[in-house]
Amino acid sequence: MKTRPLPDTDLARIAPLPTDQKRNALEALHLGRPPYRYTPVRASFSDILNLEAGMFDPGRVPFDKIKAEIRKKSWNDQEEAANVRVAEGLYDFVTAHKLRGRRHDFSPFAIGVGASVVYWHSAILLVDGQPLIPFFDPRRSKLLTSLGRQFAFSMMHQRIREGSPDFEEVRFGIFQFEKTAKGPRPPQLHTDLGVKLFSLDQLERMVAETYKIWREVCEGREAEMRRRGGGGGGTLL
Repeated sequence: MKTRPLPDTDLARIAPLPTDQKRNALEALHLGRPPYRYTPVRASFSDILNLEAGMFDPGRVPFDKIKAEIRKKSWNDQEEAANVRVAEGLYDFVTAHKLRGRRHDFSPFAIGVGASVVYWHSAILLVDGQPLIPFFDPRRSKLLTSLGRQFAFSMMHQRIREGSPDFEEVRFGIFQFEKTAKGPRPPQLHTDLGVKLFSLDQLERMVAETYKIWREVCEGREAEMRRRGGGGGGTLL
C-alpha cells in the first residue's frame, strides 16, 4: 500500500508532538476533500505581495483585478468568498506597511522517507529593512501552533540558510490570518526571531516517526474498510 503524503502544514503541526499525541492527531486526520481550497489566492500571492516584475515593473496590481482572477480560479461561490477574504486582508497589510519584494524560486526540501516539503513562497520581501522569506497559513482551523511554526522555521533554515551562504542573514516569516466573521481576514506575521530551531537530525527523526505512524493509521483504515466491505479490495486513503 502506498501511503498518501501528508500536507506540509499538517506535517509541521503534528511531527513535533510527543509520540502518543502524534498518533492521536494522525488518527483524527481525514484527507477527504475540504469545503474549499486556497489555491486561487495562492496563485495571486505574487500580485498581492507587490513583487517586482524585472526591469519593467508595471506598478501595483489593483485589487479588483486580483479579485477577478480569484473568481476565475474558484470552483464555487464559497471558495471564492474564502479566498477573497484572505487576499483582501493581505493586500491591505502590504499597502499599510508599504511592502515590496522580488521573486526568487526555492526548490522543495527532501527530508527522508521520500518526503519533500515547501515551507516558503517563491519571494523575498523587505520588511522593516530586513529581507524576509514568507510562508502562508490561511486555514481557519488547525493552524500552526508555536511548535508547528518552530518546525516550519527549522525546515526553512535547513533548506535556505544552510543551502546557500547568500541567505545567511535572511529572516523567515509565517503569515496567519484572523478568524473574522466577515470581511477581510487581516494577517498576523510571526518571524523566526528568537525561535530555537530544530537540528536536521531532529527533523529527520520527527518526520520518520510521523510517517511510520501514518502508515500504520492508513493500513488500519484500509483493513477496517475491507472488513466492512466483506473483504473487497480498494483503499480508504
